[in-house]
Amino acid sequence: MNEPVLLFVYGLLMPGSSGFQALGLADRVERLGPERIAGRLHHLGDYPGLIPGPQGVVHGELLGLPHPGLFDEIDAYELYDPENPAGSEYLRVEVDLLDSARRAWTYRYNRSIAGKPIIATGNWRVR
Repeated sequence: MNEPVLLFVYGLLMPGSSGFQALGLADRVERLGPERIAGRLHHLGDYPGLIPGPQGVVHGELLGLPHPGLFDEIDAYELYDPENPAGSEYLRVEVDLLDSARRAWTYRYNRSIAGKPIIATGNWRVR
């Protein structure tokens, strides 16, 4: 059996949130539990934007995708176009996981964060 592709989610794609529900992920991914990465979350209004980096810790959840083809739907939801990264709101990037010492994909905000407040808790659910 193949290992699932790992996806770190920190905002609307977390289980129980609107994006997770809109994409019908409950029956299509494996929930692998809480996880953290290095970086900062910025409050963009109705959703957060992640800037990975050494300053801060971002709390989220790890999902296992049974097949990489599921990324097509999630990419579209996150407004990531692999053919046009510069025009994408988010970019899909690999990050190091702090708790399990593995690597996973996540979505990095691809616009200016000027004037966008930092979520000091690093946790979209506890902001």
